Amino acid sequence: MIYAPPRPLIVIMSKCYPDVLFYMRLPSNLKSIALTIDDFPNVNDLSISFRLLDILRLYNARCTFFTIGSHIGHYEDSPEIQRLFECLIADGHEVGNHGWRDEKAVCLSEDEFQGQIKNTQKIINTYVSCVNKWFRPGSGFFNRRMIRNCIDLDYRLVLGSIYPHDPQIPFPRLNSFFIEHKLYPGAIVILHDRFITIETLERVLPAIQRHDYHVVTLTQLMNLRRN
Repeated sequence: MIYAPPRPLIVIMSKCYPDVLFYMRLPSNLKSIALTIDDFPNVNDLSISFRLLDILRLYNARCTFFTIGSHIGHYEDSPEIQRLFECLIADGHEVGNHGWRDEKAVCLSEDEFQGQIKNTQKIINTYVSCVNKWFRPGSGFFNRRMIRNCIDLDYRLVLGSIYPHDPQIPFPRLNSFFIEHKLYPGAIVILHDRFITIETLERVLPAIQRHDYHVVTLTQLMNLRRN
C-alpha cells in the first residue's frame, strides 16, 4: 500500500487536505496527466537534465520541473544553466519550487521552511518567471503548518498520485510499467532528475501515447479542469 496507495485512499487524503494537490478531478474523456520531475537540475551532470528535455520534446510532452535552489547555485557560474532554462521554457515546460536542499522539509523550523522557499524562488526568478507558484516538499512529507505557510506565501502545495519511488527502485522497465498501468485522467506523476529517468521516459512516454493520453504541466492540467 505504501508503494502503490490505492486510488480511493488518495481521494480520501485529498478530501482531508483540500489545500494539497494530489490529482485533478477530470472527466473520463479528458485523457491528460501531469508529469512532474523533482530535484531539477541534476546536481552531478547537467547533460542528464538536457537529455530529459530532448526526450520530452521528441514525444511532445510537457512537464513541471520541481527545482532545488542549491542545485541551480551549483551551476551559477556556468552559461549552461541559463541555456537549460531557456530550452525548458521554449519547449513549454514550467518550474516549481522544491526547496533549497534535498531534505525532509517537514523537519525544518518555520523560519527555515519559509526562508528556503523564498531563497529558492529568488534564484529561480533569475532565469524564469513563474505564472503559478507550485511547491513540493522534500521527501513528500508535510504538516498543517507547512500548508499554512504555503498559502501565506501564495503557493499551492503539490504531492501526486502516481509515484514509482524511482530513487529507491531504480529500474526503468518496472517504473514505466507501474506508471502505464496506473494511468487515469487528472493523475499527477512523480519522477526524479536521475540518469535512470532517461530510459524510464523513453519507455513510458510512447506507452502513455498508445493509451491516447496527453502529458501536460500542472498549470495545463489545472486549466483543463477549469474549462
